[in-house]
Amino acid sequence: MQTLKTITFFATVSNSATSRTSKNGRNYTAFGVSILSDDRHQTFHYNVVAFGKQGHFAKPLQKGTRIKLVIQAQSQPDNIATLPLLTAIFVRPVRPAARRAG
Repeated sequence: MQTLKTITFFATVSNSATSRTSKNGRNYTAFGVSILSDDRHQTFHYNVVAFGKQGHFAKPLQKGTRIKLVIQAQSQPDNIATLPLLTAIFVRPVRPAARRAG
């Protein structure tokens, strides 16, 4: 697996977080996110994995929560997954922007 680059997203949790243990005994938290394109005509869906402190922080994330997510995309040449895998470096909930009058 090769790291491609670090990216920051503002996304909505599409699948609530679940805690799991990898084959080598490492604990992680997995969840899904949806990201609306700038022109709002397309939605992108990703699977996210968070390890360590970020995995612990991500455990209570529920579907519909808006988050700021700093990730590293991973290439998966040997994986038949249809969705890319993102590894979380930083995860935090964000409050909805206040609506402006007018």
